[in-house]
Amino acid sequence: MEAATILFVGRVQVTQPATSALEKRYRVLVAASGKRALALAQAQPPQVVVLDAVSMRTPGDRICQELRDGLKNVPIVHYHPGPKESAQSRADVVLFPPFSPRKLLSAVARLLPAQDDTLVNCGPFAVNLARRVLLVDGQETQLTPKQASLVEIFFRHPGQTLERKILMEKVWNTDYLGDTRTLDVHVRWLRKVIEADPSKPRYLLTVRGVGYRLEVTDETVPEAAVPLNI
Repeated sequence: MEAATILFVGRVQVTQPATSALEKRYRVLVAASGKRALALAQAQPPQVVVLDAVSMRTPGDRICQELRDGLKNVPIVHYHPGPKESAQSRADVVLFPPFSPRKLLSAVARLLPAQDDTLVNCGPFAVNLARRVLLVDGQETQLTPKQASLVEIFFRHPGQTLERKILMEKVWNTDYLGDTRTLDVHVRWLRKVIEADPSKPRYLLTVRGVGYRLEVTDETVPEAAVPLNI
């Protein structure tokens, strides 16, 4: 599957961590000004525009307006220096300092058009189900079929406590609960990939006596959780 094209408008040398993170996941075009961005977009249409006004030392509201007028159907992420109260941005998503490559990746991912329902975004994470690849902080991790199934069920139901029985049924096609060590091993593996400190998980939490819950903040969940049909 061809990577999406992201048009980055800003000074790359100032925001190297952000552009590096984007380049690991997408095809990135770079323009140093709004005028150059519009010309570049005519030749190579992007799926999302990222306007880094902070690197350009300007609020960027005027540039964002020019991009919106010239690229009417292309979503825009505007990294704005603030203050929030005075921002006049026409962007689809406006981010304020401090800068976070993870937050930027999440914003871009949720603005991209769905591609055959194979890319599932959840908070700061994403999984490409067709390729069985987990994306965390721009890093790709190849998944086994069972790992991909477990990741998918968590990502499609953030904030919901998933019982061990349900996970065993959905992932391993069994309702036998006499030995769930395989499930526990898979959960430990997933924590090693998504958690900064797997011994103190922030995202994938244990609900004692019940199962597990993937907890992500409201601001980074791009789509509403869907009730799990049992």
